[in-house]
Amino acid sequence: MKRSIYAITLALAVATVPFLAAPAFAQAKIDFAIYEGPPKVATGEGGTKITKNGIDYWTTGTPPRRYQIIGFVQDRRDELMDGGHAIGSPSIASKVKRAGGNAVIVESQDEVGKTGGFGSASPFFGFLAMGGSKTVTRMIVVKYLPDEVQPVSPAEAAKE
Repeated sequence: MKRSIYAITLALAVATVPFLAAPAFAQAKIDFAIYEGPPKVATGEGGTKITKNGIDYWTTGTPPRRYQIIGFVQDRRDELMDGGHAIGSPSIASKVKRAGGNAVIVESQDEVGKTGGFGSASPFFGFLAMGGSKTVTRMIVVKYLPDEVQPVSPAEAAKE
């Protein structure tokens, strides 16, 4: 009897370790791509933004100022295991700032693929494979530009 209690305790301890260690090993996959081509400069119309970790995350709309597209970011993470959301992520902010950007415009955010659960073929009825779905967030990386100075006609300059 004592031996079977020891075996059950050991089995539960071994089964618990992956749950405790998973957050330490989990990391979001962040792909950054530099834009190459003719300059893409635009003036946005406004929207909603969150400023976090030194950059603006435009969650709807576009910045109401001149900006240039300098790259793209795709973030794939399990929000439970990878420590939060892409929007506001210090890792994304670091990559954007390193590339010379000031902000990202969220293009899309989709939930993809389910993992684990009771129907899984893994040991312990899938308990070790649980992780829910992944969220893929695609963002445009932009650099804010100074406002253009409108040329002044000689007649208007003479009035001043």
